[in-house]
Amino acid sequence: MRWSVEIIYRTESGENVVVYYIEELEELQDIVEHCPDWNTIVTINIDLIRVCSPDLTVEQATTT
Repeated sequence: MRWSVEIIYRTESGENVVVYYIEELEELQDIVEHCPDWNTIVTINIDLIRVCSPDLTVEQATTT
């Protein structure tokens, strides 16, 4: 998977953290639409799961 998505929901007993792993960011829309009411979302954190070249620069990427 390319992305790690952490959604924090507000519940009566406190915050509930749920982590999803997705390939494309467009999948996030379906997750939000099919999970608890989106008004209960506190935050959404998205992280790129790096699988290659963590030191690659923008300049290096444009020359390859």
